[in-house]
Amino acid sequence: MELCKFLVRATFVILASVFGVLQGQPLVLKDLHTLYRWSNLSLGDDQAKGNRFLPVDVDIEYGDEGRHRTFLTIPRLSMTTPFTLATVIADDNEVVENPRLEPYPSEEWHVPPNNCSGITSAIRTYIDECWRLWVVDSGQVNSLQLCPPQILTFDLVKDELVQRHSLPPNSYNPSVSIFTALVVDLPDSGTPNRCLGGKAYIADAWGYGLIVFDSLTGRSWRIEHEFMKPSTVPELVRSGSSQAGIFTVSLSPSEMEDRFLYFHTLNAFNEVKVPLSLINNETFWHSPNVTDVTGDFRILGTRGIQCESEVMDQSGNLFCSLISLGALISWDGKSKYTADDIQVVAFNPQKIKFVTGLKINRNSKGEEELWALSSEPRLFVGAALPEKEVKFQIIGCRTADLLANTPCTVGARNTTSA
Repeated sequence: MELCKFLVRATFVILASVFGVLQGQPLVLKDLHTLYRWSNLSLGDDQAKGNRFLPVDVDIEYGDEGRHRTFLTIPRLSMTTPFTLATVIADDNEVVENPRLEPYPSEEWHVPPNNCSGITSAIRTYIDECWRLWVVDSGQVNSLQLCPPQILTFDLVKDELVQRHSLPPNSYNPSVSIFTALVVDLPDSGTPNRCLGGKAYIADAWGYGLIVFDSLTGRSWRIEHEFMKPSTVPELVRSGSSQAGIFTVSLSPSEMEDRFLYFHTLNAFNEVKVPLSLINNETFWHSPNVTDVTGDFRILGTRGIQCESEVMDQSGNLFCSLISLGALISWDGKSKYTADDIQVVAFNPQKIKFVTGLKINRNSKGEEELWALSSEPRLFVGAALPEKEVKFQIIGCRTADLLANTPCTVGARNTTSA
């Protein structure tokens, strides 16, 4: 996967800049909770033995009394990958080491991989407040575009498909577009048919654009801007960190009157915000004035370091993982955006490695929890690791514990971190 190789090449540039944001902050080890870890990720198919399975996204669904269900996306790197959207088998919910996985919503959805009425290659997920799972299917197998990318929405109560939207040809670049982030915004509470609607925002890192899908109208449109293209910082270009564009998407809290969409490119030190009202105006993005948005896309400032996945909580705190540096940082959206205003909220090189999926989910008590899929980065360049070495792990912590620097707790376990 080109994205994986790029991220590893970028690491040494990040190491050179890390002291700009971490200098003067004590790096105290934070023991995040480990929900699951895999030294051997098996999809239970004898024909697929020896294949590389590289999960990239994670989501946690909470039910009553702490019941939880974990979702993983495993983009297809070959035709023999048996399934690409998975859940941890219910019987293994309490198993930390190598829990078994099963296809979601059923095995029939995943075979054969060139059946465009099923799921070709799931890459991103999002669970909304209406018990729906949104899935972005790239339609690719190892960069071969077999089917159009699609957005699928499943009812998590019935585990049934409720909506499918195939992206129109002008919304993506076949075999090029790589979707690196998904966030969904619902209409305000109390809005009629609230759970029938919602807008999905999808980052296309290699296509240098943002895709917006309005589920109520069934329409989608594409947005492009100079700030969504790779940075031209000389040091980053020389390092080979010049390919990926917009890598993240996050939204300001729903109760705010003036709302914004935040993003950054993977190799940039800057964070960008744009009014959500502009992003949602489909008519504008089809008009001749589409290039006249210079003042609407605003660079907030610089953090002095690269970060990868980001997510914002309902209090306006933006969390981001630092590539291969074992740290999570946070920024309060009400403050300035400088290195001095960014705080390290977790440092743990053994657990925070290569974070490809970062989510905030609400547990059964309504508390916000941050969950990350952390992987050993050597896997993404084809390295063979010792059999018993941990390759992937799902780690989490209540956001309140991160911000207050208290021991990590999560609703999926009634104990502190493990």
